[in-house]
Amino acid sequence: MMSEQPNIPFETLISLVEQLPVEQQAQLVRLIQVRRHANALSVTEKMQLLASAQVDRKVNEEPAPRREDWYNDDGR
Repeated sequence: MMSEQPNIPFETLISLVEQLPVEQQAQLVRLIQVRRHANALSVTEKMQLLASAQVDRKVNEEPAPRREDWYNDDGR
């Protein structure tokens, strides 16, 4: 593995990938997916993502515990 990352503009990379045959593009996608899975987020990073998606809003009304209140039937 190289110790120094080359500085390739993203647009240049896209242009180069588009020049590859379809089979090699698919192989590249699989390689990226495998590496992404191998470098999965840490628990802390996952918790931060979850926290960023949460909304702190007051619930206007508590849900009813009775099925008939939800579905307007007697459950039969």
